[in-house]
Order: sequence, then C-alpha cells, then structure tokens
Amino acid sequence: MIVLFEIKNIAGKLHIKQNPTQFIREMATGERTVLRSPIEELERKKYFLGNWLKQRQIDIPLIDFVVFAYNNELLIENLAAHRIAFSYEVPNKLRALEIDASILNENQVQQLANELTHAHRVFEPHSLNQKYQLSLEELEMGVTCHGCNRLTMQWGQKMWQCQACGYQDKASHLNTLQEWYYINGKQLTNRQFRQFSRIHSRHTAKRLLANPYTELSGKNKSSIYQLSPKLLTLPTNLSL
Repeated sequence: MIVLFEIKNIAGKLHIKQNPTQFIREMATGERTVLRSPIEELERKKYFLGNWLKQRQIDIPLIDFVVFAYNNELLIENLAAHRIAFSYEVPNKLRALEIDASILNENQVQQLANELTHAHRVFEPHSLNQKYQLSLEELEMGVTCHGCNRLTMQWGQKMWQCQACGYQDKASHLNTLQEWYYINGKQLTNRQFRQFSRIHSRHTAKRLLANPYTELSGKNKSSIYQLSPKLLTLPTNLSL
C-alpha cells in the first residue's frame, strides 16, 4: 500500500464537520475562521495519484491521513476519525495497518519510486498581478499572524511577534515571500520586500532574505532576489 499524508501546522481549536465539509479554527479570543479543508485537499491528491498509477497498470491501495503538528483540541462530527492523527500518533497508526500480501517486489518498489521522482513537477502559478493587473499600492501590506490571522506581525529580537495577540515565531517572513510569489512572481528587491512586509531596516530585510529559498543576483541598486519554487511547497502557516 501507499500511505499519503497531509501535514498541517494550525494553532487553535479545530471544528471538523462533514456533509458539507467544514473546517473551522477557533482561537482563544473566540474568533472563528473557516479554512480550506485538508481532507478535501488530500482526496484530490489521492485521486490524481490513483489515476497516475492506473496509467501504469498498478493497482495498489492508497491510505491517507491528515496529520496535525500541533496538539490541537479537535471537535469531530460525522467523520471517520481514524483518518486524522497528531504527529506523535503516526508510528502507531502505521504499525496498525494490515498488509495482506505483497503487491510489488523490492525492485518494483524502487522503480516506482524513481518514476514518481522523475514525474514530479514543481507548481509554478501565473502571478495574480499578471492575471488581474494589480499594483502594489492596491494591496494591504504586512506579515500575517498565524495566531489571529491579522497583518500585525513585527520583527524584533530575532523573532516575529504579533502586536494584536502576542503570537511569536521565526518563519513568518517565509510565508510572506510565498504570498509575494503568488501575487507578483519570483523576483523582488530588498525595497519591495521591506514595503510588502512593513520592515523599515534594509539590513534586517537583507538578513531575512538570506534563506534557502532566495538567491541574490546583481549588486547594489541592481540587486534582485530570485525566489525558489520550493517556497510554494511550504505550509501556508509555517511556524518555527
């Protein structure tokens, strides 16, 4: 069998309902936000992988789990709860799976893994700016807080901190770069990053832009940062 995981880093109390599917986050403040259902996302990925396997005449069971990195309080209604797990539960979930018979031998498994790797393509969307002719001035600037979902994060003391709810993390700028990629494409300057993230210091911006997902080209005023498509594979609520 092949086991698929949808990993989510989501803080807060989660209400999960089915028919229709609803995925609601409730913060300590009582604020509720409707999120895109990771269960539906996983079903979509499972469907496409199943079709990919059928094209190669491979009939193999697909098992899926939505895994939460946080130890959230979960309220689950009308849903097969065995498909949902916390990260610490994953080893036991895997050990509990029943394997009736071998479908592929070791060489076939390796061949399938190689084909999957070869077939992988990084998703590179057209920027929203291209599609809707947006200007930077039309956008609401700031770094999103994953605690209260507001654009109220500020950088200080080697950490992002929300000015509204006090939430802290070190990686909020990576999600901001991800947002820039979706909106404006894979290039930006230090000045654009400062404007988009509301950072005042170009030196702070330079340090934050020195990460595995950016590559600097040019010098001085002609410097441009190239954003890696790998940014798009990061969780939209990455927290470190």
